[in-house]
Amino acid sequence: MAAPQRRYRASAPVRPVAPPIERYGGRAGGAARRKAAVRTRRFAVIVVVPVLLMLGSVYLHTVSAGLTGKVAGIEARLARAETEGERLEVRVAELSGAGRIRSLAAEKLGMRDPRAADLEVYDRDGEDGTRDGGKERGGKSR
Repeated sequence: MAAPQRRYRASAPVRPVAPPIERYGGRAGGAARRKAAVRTRRFAVIVVVPVLLMLGSVYLHTVSAGLTGKVAGIEARLARAETEGERLEVRVAELSGAGRIRSLAAEKLGMRDPRAADLEVYDRDGEDGTRDGGKERGGKSR
């Protein structure tokens, strides 16, 4: 076993190794606090504000890129819709042709084109009360 160790008391009093550090450079309390506040503001202006501006710029670019993609998708849908509309307009023009309608009316509904002998006029007065659509001369006095 090891022998017990003896402790000797120091004859000189214990002193700190380094002199105490004075806070705020030895100035009066108010001036030191103001100086620290100025340094904090300067740090905020020099470091924090530019960092926030850069983050905002990155965010705006990200949002802009997303919106650009949406715009491209909507433009593609619009082009498809316009193409479909043009195709449908051509189809309507084809289906509303006079020859097609006459042939369908004759086949499916049993209709026929009128001939001069088939037409009858039941009343000779026109809409304005004149005979045969002629010009009305004079009129009854009031």
